[in-house]
Amino acid sequence: MKNLRAESLDTLRGFAIFMMVLSGSILTWVLPAWMAHAQCPPPSGAFDPSVYGITWVDLVFPFFLFSMGAAYPFAIGSRIERGAGIGRLIVDALWRFIKLFYFALFIYHVNPWILNGAGDISQTLSWLLSLSGFILLFFIYLRAPFKLKKWQRNAIHIFGIAASLALMAWLDCRNGGQFDLFKSNIIILVLANMAAFGTIIYILTIKHPWARVAVLPFIMGIILCKDLDGTWQQDVFNFSPLPWLYRFDFLKYLFIVIPGTFAGEYLRSWISERAKHSSSAAFSHNWSTACVLILSAALIGLNVWMLFDRMLLVNFFTSLALVFAIRIIVSFMPSASVFLTKLVKLGGYLLMLGLVFEAFDGGVRKDPSSFNYYFITSGLACYCLTAFVILCDIYRSRAVTAPFALSGKNPMIAYVAAQLFIMPILNLCHIGDAFTIGFFEQSPFLGFLHGFIVTSLSILTAAMFTKIKWFWRT
Repeated sequence: MKNLRAESLDTLRGFAIFMMVLSGSILTWVLPAWMAHAQCPPPSGAFDPSVYGITWVDLVFPFFLFSMGAAYPFAIGSRIERGAGIGRLIVDALWRFIKLFYFALFIYHVNPWILNGAGDISQTLSWLLSLSGFILLFFIYLRAPFKLKKWQRNAIHIFGIAASLALMAWLDCRNGGQFDLFKSNIIILVLANMAAFGTIIYILTIKHPWARVAVLPFIMGIILCKDLDGTWQQDVFNFSPLPWLYRFDFLKYLFIVIPGTFAGEYLRSWISERAKHSSSAAFSHNWSTACVLILSAALIGLNVWMLFDRMLLVNFFTSLALVFAIRIIVSFMPSASVFLTKLVKLGGYLLMLGLVFEAFDGGVRKDPSSFNYYFITSGLACYCLTAFVILCDIYRSRAVTAPFALSGKNPMIAYVAAQLFIMPILNLCHIGDAFTIGFFEQSPFLGFLHGFIVTSLSILTAAMFTKIKWFWRT
């Protein structure tokens, strides 16, 4: 059976990466507080855990985690249908864990801003080394449509790994022994842990979805008891044979990934049914389709605004009204109403559950995060996916969604292109002089424009490689 692929899911993933890169490249110190992490307000950006609420920046990582969970039914479901055994799937999940960890380790050590501040490495050399690291990543992770024998592909990968290890060893000598396994990209490290634990849980519970949910209270219990001295729960939470690779604390993000698997199952079932008919068949739509799209976007925006401004009671009842309105209106949709009914039910339940828990630990926040954050962001991710299903599959607005969908199919390139390709190229060509921080920090608009230009170039880079079918895969 041919692999099923969801354009809307690729778009959600690409949108999350776009916003993730954007949030890291805008000049937050000249922007209003809602343009940064809620707990890192400008202009100083200093971390303040006493601040509660979320901004749009605090949604991007959960949205990516949610899309990761939603992809499991597509990737794993297709392999099971082709006869793959549980043992083989688990081994592959662990191997992917290792490869993602190496990715996290390598991109950290060739980050140009880290290189430029280490030892006697000049700025020009740091750009060259970062660009070299970007090229080496193709040797390690590239999956291209070349007709090569298996030993040839393996030889290319081995060369890439050997060359990247040699580069990190040389940097370690040049910087006076600063290489450290504990220094890796934390976002990719969390994703690596989710790729292992989330995948294995899904494999073992694929036919028993409620068993998947039943895992979460046990994780919750250990997290809630972690500060009780002398308890075995504290021992389990703190135990790690390889603390640079795994920490129990990372498992809290399963509260986002596992709900994503249910959304992925709903989506895959709908696409599978749709595939039995002509894939080019037009989907009918009416006033209800537009209403669900607009109200889903409004629900996300209002929650970010009101939670940030701490308008908690107003937000609760406004969200409740919108959840019920979307649920009712979606039943009038002439296309995908059964599938979207399941999706908005899941989103509504998670969102309202999170809002009921909002006061827990003082309020919702990303760092340190708690269960209200996981439930709220998972619920909002459901509504974001709903919006993209309407845009991609019903309205077929490819002109709007294509850049996100193409980069969503190549997320590893999209994530690192800004720091390892775009900025090195601009600076080595002396175009980077036009991107001096001094110019762009003159106004909030320019501060945002800096991030938008860099992010757009990164997304277009990933889209270009997707077009020629050069993918980075683990």
